[in-house]
Amino acid sequence: MLDTITDLAREKSSDKRRELLGRVADMFFDGAEHHSQKEAVIFRDIVLKMLDDVDLEGRAEFSERAAPHDSLPSDVARQLAQDDVAVAGPMLQHSPVLTDDDFVAFSQSLSPSHLASIAQRESLSGTVTDALIENGTREVWHKVTQNKGAEITSKGFDKLVNNASGDQILQASLSARPDITIEAAKNLLPLLPQEGKQRLVQLFEQDSAMGGELLDMAQKRVTAEKLDGRKGRIETKLLITDVKEGKVQLSDAIIQLAEADRSADLISLLAAMADMDEPLVSNAFYQENDDPIAILCKSLDVSVDAFTRVMRVRCDKLKLPLSAGGRSIIRYKELDISSSQRAMRFVQMRKNLGQAS
Repeated sequence: MLDTITDLAREKSSDKRRELLGRVADMFFDGAEHHSQKEAVIFRDIVLKMLDDVDLEGRAEFSERAAPHDSLPSDVARQLAQDDVAVAGPMLQHSPVLTDDDFVAFSQSLSPSHLASIAQRESLSGTVTDALIENGTREVWHKVTQNKGAEITSKGFDKLVNNASGDQILQASLSARPDITIEAAKNLLPLLPQEGKQRLVQLFEQDSAMGGELLDMAQKRVTAEKLDGRKGRIETKLLITDVKEGKVQLSDAIIQLAEADRSADLISLLAAMADMDEPLVSNAFYQENDDPIAILCKSLDVSVDAFTRVMRVRCDKLKLPLSAGGRSIIRYKELDISSSQRAMRFVQMRKNLGQAS
């Protein structure tokens, strides 16, 4: 084998590199248990060098072929795992060579699509799922919770439940997991539709007392949340009136709502002060492009301190790094208030014309 693959490695024709990589793989994996350590090292060195000269499709084919083998050198597996997701996917999902330490490191550096591939592995330790939940997107969370072979820690369950409001896929997946912790189940139950509540309670049917406690707790929490929500809406309406009457500064009101993490009420306040429909302001607040919300706030002469609080809430809701908010604040300071007010007058004019037509 050694002489043959050494000869193949001398082939410089780019159109044959893909074929050569496949032949080298065939030679190594067919009877890999009989190869010496020296041959394995040579195979690793040749493959790492050849991968740089093979196109995406060729690398994807090789990754698909190599992923299931426990004889694949770890250096090769890690390089493939960090390639384009078309190449990395099979390796991240199936390779027995990659370790939990590798997956934790990948979760901090690779794309959500790469993390989604990791989340579909046949089995995942709690260490890896913690990393995926911490660094992944909702798509990753969905795949983790739908993976029956994934171990989810109490910390992981807590974070998933805390972010399950309004996410029906996540709610359904969590309510179907027999390993969900009691504390997480108690917090999840009020969020679920009736069918989901029944499914979750059934997980604890062997403990009738716990099942009854869950249902009772859910009913009480739903009632309390309705009262809190009604009270919050009244408080927000009063606050908006105070701002309009000049009793409270707009920036102070924004800071108050932002510090309480009341994004819906914050949107209501901005909409009322800009005389805009709340759905338009909500769209400006939650979209990835932060220019609309910045122009809106600048047109209302919102202070930099208050806008900073808005950005913190926004980054938290959109799962954006705080550095993104920092860049927004720098641009906000440079915005011209007159230009922003003209832009908002144009938006208002379009709204009025739309209503007239």
